[in-house]
Order: sequence, then C-alpha cells, then structure tokens
Amino acid sequence: MATQKSLFLHANTSLGTTSVEPNDYETHSLVYRYPLPVDDSGAVDVTTAVVRENVLDFFYPHMLMSGGEQMTDEALNKMKMRRDVFLLAFADVQALDANDRWSFYQIAGIHGLPHAPFDGVDNGDWDPRNPDWWGGYCQHGSPLFPTWHRPYVMLLEQSIIRQAKQFATTLSDADEKAAVQDIADDLRFPYLDWANQSSRVLGLPEVFTITDVPLLYPWKSFSATSIPNPLKSFVMPVNVGKPFSSSDVYNPTAKPNYVVPSQGTPYTPEGYATVRHVNASYQSQNDKLNVTLMRNANTTLVEGVHAMFQHNQWLPFSNHFWSEETHGDGSQYGHYASLELVHDFVHGTLGGSGGHMAYPEVAAFDPIFFFHHCNVDRLVALWQYCYPNSWIPAKPLQLNSEGTYTDEPDSQANAKTPLTPFRSSAQNANIFVTSNDVRLVDAQCGYSYPEVLLARKEGWTPAQMLDYVLKLYEPPENFIHRWVLMIERIVKRAFNGPFRIRVFIGKPDADSTTSLSIPNFAGEIQVFARSTGVRCANCEQKQCMRASLDLTKTMVRLGLATTPLANARDDPFSSDAAAPRNPFTIPGSLRLVFVDMQGRQLDPSTALGSWQGPKVSLYYEKGVPREQINEFMVDDDVNVSPQTLQKIEVSYPQLSIAGAAQRSS
Repeated sequence: MATQKSLFLHANTSLGTTSVEPNDYETHSLVYRYPLPVDDSGAVDVTTAVVRENVLDFFYPHMLMSGGEQMTDEALNKMKMRRDVFLLAFADVQALDANDRWSFYQIAGIHGLPHAPFDGVDNGDWDPRNPDWWGGYCQHGSPLFPTWHRPYVMLLEQSIIRQAKQFATTLSDADEKAAVQDIADDLRFPYLDWANQSSRVLGLPEVFTITDVPLLYPWKSFSATSIPNPLKSFVMPVNVGKPFSSSDVYNPTAKPNYVVPSQGTPYTPEGYATVRHVNASYQSQNDKLNVTLMRNANTTLVEGVHAMFQHNQWLPFSNHFWSEETHGDGSQYGHYASLELVHDFVHGTLGGSGGHMAYPEVAAFDPIFFFHHCNVDRLVALWQYCYPNSWIPAKPLQLNSEGTYTDEPDSQANAKTPLTPFRSSAQNANIFVTSNDVRLVDAQCGYSYPEVLLARKEGWTPAQMLDYVLKLYEPPENFIHRWVLMIERIVKRAFNGPFRIRVFIGKPDADSTTSLSIPNFAGEIQVFARSTGVRCANCEQKQCMRASLDLTKTMVRLGLATTPLANARDDPFSSDAAAPRNPFTIPGSLRLVFVDMQGRQLDPSTALGSWQGPKVSLYYEKGVPREQINEFMVDDDVNVSPQTLQKIEVSYPQLSIAGAAQRSS
C-alpha cells in the first residue's frame, strides 16, 4: 500500500493540458503538460507518463523484450509505425515554411541566429535597428540553464505531434489513419546517451549519419520505403549568418576548397545542410566524428557524468558560471563537473572543426542538438530524483546585467522567472513557463525516462537511485582516490567564438602541434562560447566559467600516482593514508594550450589584454565508498560529495601556458 502511494505525486504547475491542433494558427505557440490520471487529492499517477526512450530502442525496434521473451508481431509493428511516424513528422516540421512559428527553422532559431524574437515574444519595445538593444533568450552560465532547455525540447516535440496528426489525415488506409492518430499524442523525443556503453564502443548510431533512412513499417497508404534522413542534417531555408568577405575560402560555396574560419560563427547559405566535423568539400566526416565520440565517451564524458552526480547542490550542478564572489571564498564544490560543462563538451565532440553543433549561434539547427538536450534533460531528472530537496534558491539571483528580449538589465531571477519564449497558455499569450512549472518531468510535464519510471514503480530511495546511476556511469578505470584539475576564471568570450584548452602533464614544451596520442596528454576542455557582436545580451558579458578535468589515469600512466592496492598501507591511495604530496613541483609540470576549433594555437595574453590568466587548482579526492552510499542523507544543506583531502593552488613556474608571457600568479 505504501508503494502505491509513492506512484502518485502532486502536480503544482500552470501548464495547460490542451494541445494545439495542426490547423489552429490563431493560437500562439506553447508547451503543454501531457495530461495524466488525477486522483481525488489532485495527485497524478506518474507511472502512466509516456517514456522518452533511448535512441537505440526507439529507432532500432527488435523482437526481443528486456526479459528475453519474444515480442508479438502486433507490438513490434506498432513500434515500427511509431518510429516511422516520428521520422516522417520530423521531416514535415523541417519542411514547413521558414516564417511558420512551428517550423524547425523558427524553433531552432530561438537558441541564437537569426537574432529575432520568437513568435513576437519581447517586451514590446524591441528595436532590431538598435545595436545597443539587449536581446536573446540565452540562459547559458545560469542556474536556469537546465530548466530553460526543458520546455525547449517540449516545444519541438509538440510541433512533431502536430505534424503527425496532419500526416494521419493524408493516409488512404482507414486502419493506418486510425493507428497514426492514436500514436501521435504519445510521440516523445528519444534521448542520445553519449556516455553509455554503446557510445563508448560504437560511436554515434547510424540513424544520425545515413543519407536516406529506411521506413520499417509495411505501409499500405503509400509506396515509399525510405525518406531523406531528417536526423542527419537540416537544409537552411535562408542564409544564416554573414558571409566572410575577406576570402571566398571561408564560405561554403568555395568547396572543395572550403576553410573553416578561425573566429566567429560559420556562415551557412540557403540550400546548404548543417554539417559535423566538416571537410574542404563542406561535408560531414562521420568517421572522424565516431572516433572523437568513442574517445571522449570513454574518458571525459563518462567521468564527467559520474562526477556531477557526486554533489547535491543545484547551483554548482546546473551550470559552469564562475565569479570571485561566488567561488572565490574557498568553497570546495568547484572541482566537481557541472551538467553544463559536460553538455559543452558534447557540443564540441559532435560538431568538431566547423560543425554547427560546436557554435552556440547555430547549434540548434543541427537536428542532433535536440536528441543531445533530451539526454541532458534526462540527466537532470535522474539527478533530481537523487537529490529531491535541492532546487533553484528562493533568493533572487542577478543573472544578467545586460538583460534579454524580455528582461530589463540587472533584473533578478529565481525559480519563478518566466522562461521566455515558452508560453504555457493557449488563451493568454503573456503567461510563460517557469522553472517551478517544469520541476518534475513526470508529475508536472507528463513524460518520464526509463530509469525514473523504474524507480517510481520500485519505490527506490534517492540513495538507491544514486547508487544505480554511479554504477551505470562508472568510468572504465574508476579510482576511489582521484586527482582533479580545476580551472577557474576562464573568460568565455576571449577568442571570438568557441575554443578548447588542452592539458598536458610533464610536457613543458607542448603546443598546438603536439600529438594528442602521447601519454602526457590528459584531455581537453571545451568552451562553448558565442562570437563577438552577437545579439545576445547574456553572452555579451565578460562572463567567466569554471571547468574540471580528471587527471588520475594520466598520472597513473606516467607513474606519478599508483593504482589502488588492497591492504597496502604504504600506498598513498589506500583508505587510511594521508593525502600525498603535490606531484607537480617541477617547473612546467602542467601545461595548458589554448586552441581554436581547428586546433590552431591561440595567444590568451593577446586576446585578453590585461589578462590575469586562469585560476588553476589541483584537488586530491577520496571518492564515495560503494558500501556507504545507501547511508547518505540527501538534503539541501548536507553536502554528500566526495571528501576533498587536499587542495593545491598551481601557478608559474609549475604551470605554463603555451603562447603566453608567464606571470607569477
């Protein structure tokens, strides 16, 4: 009986429950809560929420069920039809006129270019001719980063549902028409888990890279057996960005001599498709993409996900923002990976050199953006189950000194801040979704994820979910004691676009030409930054960020640290040993190399003028013992993170930065 009560959660949200019909263009765009059964007390049965599935399960339906038993032909055919309907509807969304607010172009444009209010959502005074006007809806580097992107995916999901209903009306077979109409409302975005075992071994699923995608259901209403793949790319209906007039080689029309510009946002002409890891012929390099994803999934991504689940505070978990006021007080949580930091690294991994995903201004035009963010949303939902009491602080936060399309400069924000431009009412265009509206994906939004649904049904405690997630994303070589490098005071807008920071150990002469295959290479940090002069007020600020990188495996490889040995008291990694000495005392022990997205070396001192350099620290941690994990008390003000045994400030001469004049601090 107690378990049954846990299946019902109170829903406190202003989101409506009436979907917009495909032909209703009088109503403004909105996201809505998928209706779930409600009991007499006003609580909803969360186990009835439709699950957002892994892309492997969604796009590759198979006859075997999780228990090994065979699926019925009827059930398998329904899965095939649902898959086909999603692909067909997504293709239809992409084919909508660029001026249609439900089109992929319009929805993707919310994230950056073309720098215009979506569906008229501004404060009424926006002037596109005023270059000083604040604009954009960006919440990057903000505690609202996870919650803003939640209705964003829901909005595109809603557009796909609309087009699925429209597609049903075109079918000549009555049974197929009825089946598609029944399926449409239950369509949900699948998530791309870029840190799971499949990504580590196989890379990106083929469904994201093939030119034409086959239809699996034996349709009677039409004869087509495949369609142009809407997951591979999106063809721009208009010119996006500005052409580089200095040389034709920086414009895609110069193929096969195209060169990715070293700065700024790449230009994409009308009729050209989005790309990933672009070559001189302006085509995606899928092999290069897969090699990069497999390498990063096995190291930075899986370690980042594992690390960010080991602390319970919303502010450091949710975003990568850094300031002297918030992080310069000796607080220890800074060395854990944040959700946004891992998210940033995925953008660089999938986009690569010149790919749209690597540039915030155009990232959302690549369809894979939304599958990536669906997984980000899933990780947020899992983390929230682990730490149900942790939330956006009630105290107002000053997030944006420059303002946005809808918020004036120096405005305050918290969990009640409207997440513009995402409306929540079909009747009132001035009511917008808030973070409180979408705090719980199942009880408040009406969809779920496999692990969340399983946990609800089984009645898992937060600690049990935490145990499950840490095992799911345990790095291939997981050390209970770890060395973590923390880099703070990274100016995001330093180089007029995204860039990377490569980290080398014991290689004081490393530069942009140094091989990444040598044992001294510890990894790199992706800075997902917009170019200068964009119409995004949040990004125009000289905002700083923090980033972390686990050095343990590299140090073990170089003999600077030892692997855990059972019952070896003289081992510095044993449970009863004191923290070891600083291993980086030799000049040049740590080397940072700033490079652009093409791997060309950048000079940070030139870019920043009176540059102080990043603030670099080395942390020695004692991890979470598996046998103690269920003893955690998960609460707002109790930090259950791994214990920091030692924090070491690293500066010149132990730390050196390629291409920059060295300073004493």
